[in-house]
Amino acid sequence: MQNSLYQKCQDYQADYVKLWEQLVNIDTGTGYGEGLVRMGGIVLRFLEELGAEIKTVDSDTPGAGFNIIATFSGQGTGSVLAMAHLDTVFPPGTAAKRPFRIEGEWAYGPGVSDCKGSVALCLFALKLLQETRYGDYGKITCLFNCDEEIGSPSSRDLIQRLTKEHDYVLCCEPGQFGDGVVLSRKGSAVLKVEVHGRASHAGNAPQDGRNAIMEMTHQIRQMSALENPAKLTTLNFTTIQGGDRNNVIPDYAVATADVRVAYPEELDRIEQAARTIAQQKAIPDTRVEVTLIRHNPPFPRNESTDALIATAQQLYGEIGKTLLTNAAGGASDANWAAAAGATVIDGLGPVKGGINHTDKERTAVASVAPRLYLLSRLFMELGRKG
Repeated sequence: MQNSLYQKCQDYQADYVKLWEQLVNIDTGTGYGEGLVRMGGIVLRFLEELGAEIKTVDSDTPGAGFNIIATFSGQGTGSVLAMAHLDTVFPPGTAAKRPFRIEGEWAYGPGVSDCKGSVALCLFALKLLQETRYGDYGKITCLFNCDEEIGSPSSRDLIQRLTKEHDYVLCCEPGQFGDGVVLSRKGSAVLKVEVHGRASHAGNAPQDGRNAIMEMTHQIRQMSALENPAKLTTLNFTTIQGGDRNNVIPDYAVATADVRVAYPEELDRIEQAARTIAQQKAIPDTRVEVTLIRHNPPFPRNESTDALIATAQQLYGEIGKTLLTNAAGGASDANWAAAAGATVIDGLGPVKGGINHTDKERTAVASVAPRLYLLSRLFMELGRKG
């Protein structure tokens, strides 16, 4: 069966590429409702043709698109949830400037890897199950959400609810460099530091001012020491703004730091320590405020994910392929699923080759058929096992 199934995956390649191109050539930056609705419509029509039970859930932001839940019921006992997101990070007009193209072994275009190749992959895996009349699964659900790139604010509750209704979660973020999958991801947060000083003329009365930028540099030096390499915690200040006129001592500055943690308790430590540090000021009569904005929780390495990866390795080996494994610093919807107690594997999409979120984003075309085979076989095996 396996060889004939892989042949069918290869036979799908031309149709897959046509759909892939269609999706990439639609601007779907998070919140851009016009593009997200258009892409969502294409996905819905594909699912309707397959006979899926479909539900849509609007974004919490009016006019910002919708989430799609497609469910197929079979005669088995296992239930599997697969996830891929519709949104990208790119503004309107990007698709027109650099539309989908294939050059040599690579496909290029905005979202070609993150995550439109995976959206198409989920759809064709479902198509393969339907066309081969495979029904030895209890329930297979695909969630296509519209706000993953900003931390899934309007879909995270949906993800966690669906997670609890399924035995396994397959997160179809791009395959990792070299044909890898993700066994863990760090959680993310933003540390926001605000300094309130006192404005004064920089030439006539600088002594009367309280320089918010100078105090900010002091705070940044102190708070940067909150990194903890032993626990894989990173804290990097990435933005800073302050002052609006060259001849005025600035009375306000704000900076933000990107925080990544492998252990959830590290966020509590950073938040408490940063507030203590904020009181250790270099410039009197300034006021320092600290806010930790929590985004995705960590997806730590665990035995259940390791066992699921072992299953994936076995299935991939049926076509002579081997998966690499990777602990990723970036977050995804797998973090929300893991926080809800899911047995989850991530990075099941076609294999990336460039840097996502940039014009260097690209995907290995030759990885499409093998990754389609892997996802389809996971649906079959996990749906059967329960």
